[in-house]
Order: sequence, then C-alpha cells, then structure tokens
Amino acid sequence: MNELAKFDEVKAAIAKFKKENENLVFDYEDAKGNKDARSHIYKLRQTKTVINAIHKEVKAEALAICQKIDKQKRDLIGEVEEMIEVHAAPIKAIEEREAKKIADKLEAERLEAERLEAERQEELRKREEEVARREEAARKAEEERQAKIKAEEDRLNREREKLEAEKQAEADARRRVEEERKRAEIEKQEALKRAEEEKEAAIEAERERIRREEQAKKAEEDRLAEVERKRIANKKHREKIQKKIYDSLYAIIFKAEKEKANKEKTIKLIIEAIDKGEIDNIKINY
Repeated sequence: MNELAKFDEVKAAIAKFKKENENLVFDYEDAKGNKDARSHIYKLRQTKTVINAIHKEVKAEALAICQKIDKQKRDLIGEVEEMIEVHAAPIKAIEEREAKKIADKLEAERLEAERLEAERQEELRKREEEVARREEAARKAEEERQAKIKAEEDRLNREREKLEAEKQAEADARRRVEEERKRAEIEKQEALKRAEEEKEAAIEAERERIRREEQAKKAEEDRLAEVERKRIANKKHREKIQKKIYDSLYAIIFKAEKEKANKEKTIKLIIEAIDKGEIDNIKINY
C-alpha cells in the first residue's frame, strides 16, 4: 500500500540508530558518560514520537479509504439484492402459501385428534361411571345379603339361647326337687337318729347318775389327792406337753412354708394332722 511508504524515512533513521547503537559504549558511572547516554535515549524517544505521528496520519487516511470501500460494497450488494428480490419475492410467496397450507393441515389434524381424544375420554368416563354404578349396586346387594344372613343368625341365636334357658330352668327345677327330697330324707333320718340317741342318752344318764353317786365320795377323795399331785407335777408336765405340740405344729408350718402354702392351706394341714392323731394331746370332738 502507498500509505506504508510514509514509514520508509523513519525506517532508514531506525537502521542508522541501530548501527550507531551497536557501536556506542557509555560509562554510566561517569557524569559525562551518563549525560551522553541520556541524550542518546532522548533522540530514540523522539523517533517514537515521529512513528506515532506517522501512524496516526496513515491510519486516518486508511480509515477514510475503508469507509469508501464499505459504502461501495453496500451499494453494489443493494443493487444485487434488488435484482434477487424481483425473482425471490414470487418464490417466497409460494413458499409462504405452501407453508400456510401445511400449517392449516397440521392444525386441522390437531383439532381432529383433540376431538377424537375428547370423544374417547367421554366414552371412557361413561364406561367408568357404568362400572362404578354396577359395583355400587353389587355392594349394596351384598350388604343387604349380609344383613339378612346376620338377622337370620341373630334369630337362630335368640331361639337357641331361649331353648337353652328353658332346658336350664327345667334342669334347675328337677335339681331343686331332688335336693328337697334328699333334704327331707336326711332330716327324717336325723330325727330318728336323734330320738334313738336321746333314748340311749337318757338310759346312760340314769346309769351315770347312779355311778356318779356311788363314786362321788371316792372321787372327791381322789380329786383332792390328784389336785395335790398335779399341783406339784403340773408345771413340768404342761411344759412337756406344750413342747410336743409346739414341735408337731412347727413341723407342719415348716412343711407348708416349704410348699409355699397360704394361710388357708396351712390351717387345713393342721386340722388334718389333728384329725389323724399326729399331734399328741390334741383331738377333735365330733
């Protein structure tokens, strides 16, 4: 490009500076050498300023040219687009018309599908309602059947209970009659026995009275002698008897506790032992 030729002069200056820069040697510690180095750097920096100025100028010219090129492109493309539009418009209209036909067909198919689905759903709903109605009718019929069965079972149970109550009442009546008969028989036997016992007792009482009168005098003498003897031996004898009774009762209670018997069971064990004569000096008078 011709605009880049404006950098040729500065390129020649940079080439000169490069050659000079390779041969320059500065004593940076020396005041004069340090000053000369700074002067050389300043000249190089001035070259940068020149480069920036050329760049700015060339870029502005190039921008103006680019804008003209872009405008030319837009104008030419516009002319081509106008020529294309002459023939593309009818084609586009046809495409749009065909696309509309397809869209209309798809919409009609969608509406038909929705209609058919609505009819199917309605038919399904009616079938479900019919099934529900039949199930409800069957449920009610089953409930009525179960209610009748239960009512019949309740009636039979009542009749069975009534019959059992009547049988029980009859059995109780027979039992009471039998118990009354047995009680009357027992009372009769007991009355006869008491009469016989009373007769024998009267005879024995008379005999006893005579015997007591005959023995009264001797008995009194013996009693006085026995009282004196018992007075002397009674304490030791009582202790011996009580010790035997204590040992016997202790053995029975120990056995009851071992068997974890309650009070009632323990008492029964004591009574049985007395009845069997297992406890000395204690007996039951029936």
